[in-house]
Amino acid sequence: MPRLGNALVHDLLVVADMLAERGGRRNLRKAAMRRAVSRACDAVFHGLCFVCTRALGLWRRDAALTEPVYRLLDHGQIRKRLAGREAAELGPIVVEIGAAFACLQDRRHQADYSPPSLNIHRDATRNVVARAKQAVCDLESLDDDQCRRLDVLLITKTRLA
Repeated sequence: MPRLGNALVHDLLVVADMLAERGGRRNLRKAAMRRAVSRACDAVFHGLCFVCTRALGLWRRDAALTEPVYRLLDHGQIRKRLAGREAAELGPIVVEIGAAFACLQDRRHQADYSPPSLNIHRDATRNVVARAKQAVCDLESLDDDQCRRLDVLLITKTRLA
């Protein structure tokens, strides 16, 4: 199993792959590709949640404490924080994770909220899933100090000076 250690993250990527390759009638394929994009975005979000709970020493120790950490993380705040100066100070991999998260979130919103007439293509869907896989690999490559610093960045509240 990869270093990240959260099977859900990798299972969501497998589901995204399967959905991206779904056959059948046109509308079924379009719906499957939309869900593939959503699952790919979910995988990265769960990867970030896992990094935070693991950095706090909570993973597999106390579900009652793990759930609030997951609920504390907000997609909009993650996006904003990962695009900021503090994320850049954590290194170029964190910057790339932030760029991937922003891209995936944009694609997810498009997939989830666009009208049925949205033109969605298999190659574009595969590219989104590949970007999510790379973001998860990037998360897996972070050392323990980067994970702790990323955790603090994502779960703490910013105060105005």
